[in-house]
Amino acid sequence: MSKVNLKALSTSDLLLLFEKLCVEQYNALDRQEYAAFNRRYDRIQAIEDELKSRPGDQRRILMTLFGHPNMQVRLTAARANLAVDYPASRREIQDIADSKWGPQCLDAGMTLINLDNGIYRPS
Repeated sequence: MSKVNLKALSTSDLLLLFEKLCVEQYNALDRQEYAAFNRRYDRIQAIEDELKSRPGDQRRILMTLFGHPNMQVRLTAARANLAVDYPASRREIQDIADSKWGPQCLDAGMTLINLDNGIYRPS
């Protein structure tokens, strides 16, 4: 995977790249290719950081992915927005936890526990 200059991409291009990487993460997880999953994690985090650094904190655009048919896309977008719109993001994470669509439902459940216990503090 080649490095992409995220600063040069439009917000909508970042949204598409975010979605693509999350789907690739889902597929890697399904194939138990954990190294491939983790490589995409770092790139997804870089996109979140870039969106956060833009005027007005542009992570909000990721909320358009709430309800996405791919659970990894939904979960990652919801976690990225906890600091932006906590109630909406928490509802999305709760919906994923309630879905019983593993392993994302387990990850969502742990996110909720960590939020409730103050272990995870969105920024």
